[in-house]
Amino acid sequence: MPEPYAPAAAKGYETVEVEREGRVGIVRWNRPDRLNAMNATLYAEWIEAYDAFNADPGIGAVVTTGNGRAYSSGADIGGFERSFTGAAPPPEKKAPHAPFAPWYMADGKPTVAAVNGLAIGIGFTSILWSDVILASTEGAFSARFAAIGLTPELSSSWMLPKLVGVQRAKEMMLTGRIWTAEQARDLGLVREVVAPEDLMPRAIALAAEIASNPTSTLRAIKRMLMEDLLASDLTTIERRSAANFAAARGTAEHREALYALRERRSPRYHDEEYMADLAARVERGEAR
Repeated sequence: MPEPYAPAAAKGYETVEVEREGRVGIVRWNRPDRLNAMNATLYAEWIEAYDAFNADPGIGAVVTTGNGRAYSSGADIGGFERSFTGAAPPPEKKAPHAPFAPWYMADGKPTVAAVNGLAIGIGFTSILWSDVILASTEGAFSARFAAIGLTPELSSSWMLPKLVGVQRAKEMMLTGRIWTAEQARDLGLVREVVAPEDLMPRAIALAAEIASNPTSTLRAIKRMLMEDLLASDLTTIERRSAANFAAARGTAEHREALYALRERRSPRYHDEEYMADLAARVERGEAR
């Protein structure tokens, strides 16, 4: 089993905490005194942590949550104030790209958002790019932009209607209302609502279930879903689906699944030495 991650302080993080449980990586927004408001440093450290998990073959999925009362109360308002006052920004880390860019999330390992409290503004729109959203009964959601004279960011005006439907998305975005976790579940935004003490165990268990599958297969499925959401031509989707399925049938992961079914055992997808040998045999046509 991989060694546990070092404590956040040892990695030099100021605004996130990082840990792992089995094949699940965990990132906790850690500005509880500011309700986990997102500043440049938090954006940069989220990317650093997620990139590290994406590069780690021992991690199959990632859970994000917040410390304290909030998941995230949105962007740190200090940055908005400075756009009018001209005040110099404080020294902060700089992210190499937008922290929740759609293709960045689509091409990364599966993510489960465990919404423990307030999720407002970018705290709300960022979770739309997670693969599954769970919430505690204390979770609350708001696309609060209209109420503060702003428009929705992170391409959320495209993604939210895909998740909840056009009428519901319009209501959320035009009112800026705060929605409870149960209301968000009824909208189809949240998959499951649990007691606060059950949130992280449930999120980790779900992420572990996802992470048990082959990493390369999960990556292909995530990209397919994103590409097909963007496509307007069913013929293109059909052609791409058939090509991806045919390619998957020739992989070591599929061969191992068939072996496991035949031998009535669990697949050994994450036994690196075994899978490397199987991949070589598949390539030579010897995996009979």
